[in-house]
Amino acid sequence: MQTNTRYIFTLGLMAAAAATLVACGGGDDSSTPSQPSATVSGKAVDFYLSGATVTFLDCGSKTVTTNATGDFTFPAGCTRSALKVTGGTDIGTGQPFSGVLQAPAVDYKAGVTPVISPLTTLVAQLGPDQAAALATKLGLGGKDLATLDPMQDAAVLQAAVVVQQLIDQVAKTLTGLATGGTLTADAAAAAAAKAVASTVAGASGTADLTSATLVTSVVSSAVVNAKSGLSATLQANIDAVAANVAALAGPVITSQVASVDAALDEIVLSSNPADTLAALKASGSINAVTKSAQATTTTALVQAVTPTALTDASNTTKLGALGDAVSTGNTTTIQDAASNLGSAVDSGKIDSVANAVKLTDYLQLANLTINGLSYPITDAISVTGGTLGSIKVALTQNGDAFKGGASQVRAGLSYTYGGNQVDVIIENVTLTFNGSQLTNAVVPANTSYSFRISGNLSAAASLSNGVADNLFDSANGGSLNLPFTVFLGKLKSAGTLSQAQVDALTPKSVSTFPVTFAATGISGKNVVVGVLVDGGVENAKTATVRTDAAKVTGEGLKTTVTLNP
Repeated sequence: MQTNTRYIFTLGLMAAAAATLVACGGGDDSSTPSQPSATVSGKAVDFYLSGATVTFLDCGSKTVTTNATGDFTFPAGCTRSALKVTGGTDIGTGQPFSGVLQAPAVDYKAGVTPVISPLTTLVAQLGPDQAAALATKLGLGGKDLATLDPMQDAAVLQAAVVVQQLIDQVAKTLTGLATGGTLTADAAAAAAAKAVASTVAGASGTADLTSATLVTSVVSSAVVNAKSGLSATLQANIDAVAANVAALAGPVITSQVASVDAALDEIVLSSNPADTLAALKASGSINAVTKSAQATTTTALVQAVTPTALTDASNTTKLGALGDAVSTGNTTTIQDAASNLGSAVDSGKIDSVANAVKLTDYLQLANLTINGLSYPITDAISVTGGTLGSIKVALTQNGDAFKGGASQVRAGLSYTYGGNQVDVIIENVTLTFNGSQLTNAVVPANTSYSFRISGNLSAAASLSNGVADNLFDSANGGSLNLPFTVFLGKLKSAGTLSQAQVDALTPKSVSTFPVTFAATGISGKNVVVGVLVDGGVENAKTATVRTDAAKVTGEGLKTTVTLNP
């Protein structure tokens, strides 16, 4: 843990400082040799902001700039002020920070480092007396949101990232409504933050930030919050506009927020924030956050619907169908949903939305071959064969999925069966394509495998293969073979598992169990994955597989398999 993330007030001469420790800028400086100051650390999104502007709203709106790790110093004489953070660069994603972070005015005391994060932004909306209640609603009960650096706590880090991406996407949605009104970017951010804070505070139990119901409620509330900055037409029909925009943008925002949440699942903190960030980048976890930060889909989507259509309450269901289609990235489905809205949608603008979200340069997952039979990829699959030894995933390349680099992925496989979860990570699967067709899939010799088994059995191991392993199968024109029994056999050969334990971990009928497959590029390089669904390509799900030694976060599939005799 870096020692420079804990700072104290420099008191100088104790008697003089005590005499002049007053609210921002007050008092007579002539008899004071030095003013009290505090060095504090600002936290942006889920990572630090470099080069951001911190404004001390109650201290004459004085400003300072954060350093490379988000640290900044209070102006002399300022010990109580509401804070606002804008601009700079998120050192996690490398993207410019376009949001607004806030913290309420409190008394900053010696030895305490105030933190300005997405979570304190929520506190600023409801007041510092609500901080503890908000923490509980976010599943962070007992944690001090005002002083806890998200990079020092895995649960707070995940919550901070997800909250910021939710606020950001809702604010971008409001920006799409701004034409003809006076809504500014700061006002949109404030309306979005207020909506998130009030919705979380009003949740029954722990708020699920990935819930479609919660996101829809947030968007609707944010539109009402932004009413005064919208055009007169929209203001006059604000309830219908709120419902329609929530139906339209809600599915897209829910999908993005859920991807970020999944990408940051099971964070393991390193000895210092820099190492934690490096590990998140190497695992591929940052890719979903970067993608969300860059996205402006909801802005364009709202602008593609005419203002008159947004005020018509009869359009809500059809707008929801359009939002659902855009969230999948399936261009055919988008055009069908848009056609059902007729003149309510600008055809040129919705074409631009469809082109922006459709997949290019990606790996495509199609049918699964299980026990010799082929099945389309769906959320639930019912198969036969009595015992499940492997799953073969049909794989093709469309365009250049690896951007001119080596066609290599880190792959993770996870399944839960018989009270045990089995996680396997392969550090290098080298793929060979002939055009778009997969012709080979090899794990080169001396590649690291890592395993974790938890539940009724407990085991962990990291192994290397002495010779190359072949994971290619000709099924469905070229498939990546994921052989459960072969992977378990490696643990048996290493003496980690007995044959009886291998048998207990091999799925048999009749049983139902979840399966996850995730792939990302070497060193966390982003590799886009699509899934063939009903003849159209859709966005693959963000998935994470973790062992004690490694983590893979990427795009892939999540399904539940029912195995029959």
